[in-house]
Amino acid sequence: MLRMKKTVNGLLVLLVSFSLTLSLTLGPLPAFAHSVLTDYRLVEDALEIQSSFSTGEVFEGAEVVIYAPNDSTRPWLQGKTDQNGTFLFQPDRRLAGEWSVKIGTGDHGDILSVPVSKQGVDLDAISQSPYDAPHVTANPFVKQMVVAGVLLSGLGVAGFRRRRR
Repeated sequence: MLRMKKTVNGLLVLLVSFSLTLSLTLGPLPAFAHSVLTDYRLVEDALEIQSSFSTGEVFEGAEVVIYAPNDSTRPWLQGKTDQNGTFLFQPDRRLAGEWSVKIGTGDHGDILSVPVSKQGVDLDAISQSPYDAPHVTANPFVKQMVVAGVLLSGLGVAGFRRRRR
């Protein structure tokens, strides 16, 4: 009977170790693989944007969609960044207000809010926000494995404490 109890305890410890390792290995992790960084500057009256990934690689061919202040549902201008990740845009000064510049597709990109007045682009007042928040890559199987790992770890600790008494 004592030998069987030791075997069961040994198997339980092994199972808990395996479950914990598996849950830590497969657990959901934030996906920060390559966020997008966008710089901008004035070139005469136009706003030049340059987008790249946090790895330093340029964001070549990124979709650029620009919305004028008077219509936030219909694009005023659409295009793509060039081989250097740059795009040049000259807003219509007659449409004063906040212009929205979206760069990127899917989960990767930036959004610039560009204030434009009759004097032109106010470079110091441009605000930048991420296109999409970093996401967690987890499917239901991974979540179930994490929960099982935590539960089995708790059982293993309880069994280990009981064994020591």
